[in-house]
Parts: sequence; C-alpha cells; structure tokens
Amino acid sequence: MTVAQPIRVFVSYAHERGVAGHRERALELAQSLRLRGIEAMIDQFVEHDPPFWPRWMTDQVRGADHVLCLASPAYKERVELRGNPVAGRGARWEGAIITEELYGQFPNAYRKFIAVVPAGGSPDHIPDVLLPVGRSYYLLPRDDEDLYRRLTGQPRVVPAPLGAVLRLGPG
Repeated sequence: MTVAQPIRVFVSYAHERGVAGHRERALELAQSLRLRGIEAMIDQFVEHDPPFWPRWMTDQVRGADHVLCLASPAYKERVELRGNPVAGRGARWEGAIITEELYGQFPNAYRKFIAVVPAGGSPDHIPDVLLPVGRSYYLLPRDDEDLYRRLTGQPRVVPAPLGAVLRLGPG
C-alpha cells in the first residue's frame, strides 16, 4: 500500500509593522492548515533555531506544492522591490524566487502560487506579479473552504459521468 505524501504549503508574508495582527493571522493560517492535514510551513516555526534564511526560504518556496502569498501593503512593496531596500529582506528574497519561478515555468507555475488576502486586508495589496489577467485570489475567512478545496484537489462541483449518446427515432 502506498502512502500519499502530504500536501506541502509554504506561507509567504511580510513581517508587517503597523498592521495589527498580520503576523498572527499568518501563523493562524499555517496552524489551521496543519490541523486539517496540510503540511504548512512558516518562518515562525523555526525562529527558535534560525536557519541560514536565504537557503531556507529558497528550499521552502521550491519544495512546496503551493505557496500562499499573504497580501499586505508591505508584502506588495517588498515583492515589487520598492521602498527601503534594507527593510523586509525575507519578503524581498521570497518575492524574487517566486517571480523567477513564475517567469521560468510560465504558465504552469501560476497553479503553485496563490494570492491570499487575510481578514482586514485588500486585494489592492496583491503584488502585480500574482495578478495576470483572470488570476483569482482568496479572501479570508470568507474563502477558507474554497482555498482548502483548491489545495487538496477537492472541487466543489464535479461533472456527471458522460453517458451514452441517445438514439432518437425519426420525427
């Protein structure tokens, strides 16, 4: 019997000063996914024994089945390489890796990177690289079930089995 590998998710976000509870919401999302069978990772799990951050972030982004990109003003600014270049090096680094994967594996990489707008956030804070024409995003908590369905490959609607063509008589 083959045991399925857990779905691996990495939560990418900016350590946001001035946005109350953003760091906590990022952790809450990761913990909630873990409790529901998804191997979610976030930097807060390894802060007590800090790794070499650039290598760790690169490994997390590249090794994940999905990367949840948590929209916020600072995340957008840092992923788009604007603002103070010294502030938020982690989100800048992750943004560069994400951009590289999107560019190098276009269009297939768009399935991997998912824009998520946490409670109190705005879709206006999604980095431009994540918003090509027709790109979707998830507003939490409203879209939590839809996000979970996407991560776990459980669509809300499944097509009926294809039946046989009916033979119709004349007339």
